[in-house]
Amino acid sequence: MEQDTHLVIEAASVEDAVEQASRQWGVPVDKLRTEVVGTEKSFFGLFGKKLKVRVEPEKPLLLLKSSVFLSELLGRMELRAAPELSEGNYTIGIEGQDADILVGRYGDGLKAMEYLLNLALRSPGEDPRLRLDSGGYRERRVKSLERLAEATARRVVQRGAPLRLEPMLSWERWVIHTTLKDRDDVETQSVGEAPDRKVVVMPKLGAAERSESTRPGVAGNRASRSRYRR
Repeated sequence: MEQDTHLVIEAASVEDAVEQASRQWGVPVDKLRTEVVGTEKSFFGLFGKKLKVRVEPEKPLLLLKSSVFLSELLGRMELRAAPELSEGNYTIGIEGQDADILVGRYGDGLKAMEYLLNLALRSPGEDPRLRLDSGGYRERRVKSLERLAEATARRVVQRGAPLRLEPMLSWERWVIHTTLKDRDDVETQSVGEAPDRKVVVMPKLGAAERSESTRPGVAGNRASRSRYRR
């Protein structure tokens, strides 16, 4: 929508226009850019000139609103932490002395805050989904998921049977899929409904048949995979 990218405001001064945009959008005046795009004489020239001022946010409006929302929330929680906006994506970092407190056990605290942020500010199906990071947690989580993916793949190959991982967020499942996508002995698939959607790692059909051809119980393993795929 145009009002989410810029406003053209008639005002007596640039400062007045910026203040109007700040109130309408709910973002600080120092996060807005301005350009005078025209002037108009007021009624019979009695009240000077009015300016036409184009006002636009210096970053996507959704990110600026999110920064304000998080700043207020962190203040109410009395945490020594503040949001930091990334360039070129919709991930908001939270940095500060208390940043790690927000992560919680297995990232549950960060997931809950991310859900609240999207619920409060995002238009479903229209705006990009907002992501939260805190004290570099996402990077550490990515590395942990990559190790988990490789370890699970080894177990699947050894057992010749699928393994289901714990429920994960979409970006976490993406890490698992991406880590294993080039392997020729296993494949992955997401199953279930959010918030319990999870990744299943299974033997690739050709690789599994080759490895099972020398083992007893081949028919049972094949039947198990057949039931899974339906």
